[in-house]
Amino acid sequence: MTFMEVSKPRWYERALVFMVQGIFFNVYFLAYLVLPKLAHHIEGYLEEEATHFYTEFLKELDKSTIENVPAPAIAIDYSSLPANSTLRDVVMVVRAYEAHHRDVNHFASLITSTFLLPDFEIRPIKLQDIHYQGRELKDSAAPIGYH
Repeated sequence: MTFMEVSKPRWYERALVFMVQGIFFNVYFLAYLVLPKLAHHIEGYLEEEATHFYTEFLKELDKSTIENVPAPAIAIDYSSLPANSTLRDVVMVVRAYEAHHRDVNHFASLITSTFLLPDFEIRPIKLQDIHYQGRELKDSAAPIGYH
């Protein structure tokens, strides 16, 4: 919704996004039912690409190729940003979200088993590993309002 506020897409662009999301949702749902580990890997790689995209977006904002407009109210409310935040602040938060989702999905692909492949082996994982990784993510640097 944040970037819809900034870019103001036309009706046919919205319709195209709606259709692509509908197709992706159904394909991903079926993939997750059959091979959840693969689905988490795919999602992790999509989030990795998103993180790269937002990094490039930040570079363009810094070079003033893209105007650094004030942040939309919806982004300020959702991410608990200061009232004087800009598009750059929003992109920083969104990039941090995407990086976190990338890490979660790659981690989930390590511990996810599937009911359709009973001989599928997963590496045993201790609960302490999950807590340690969560603490490590929480202590890592992130923009204002992320944690």
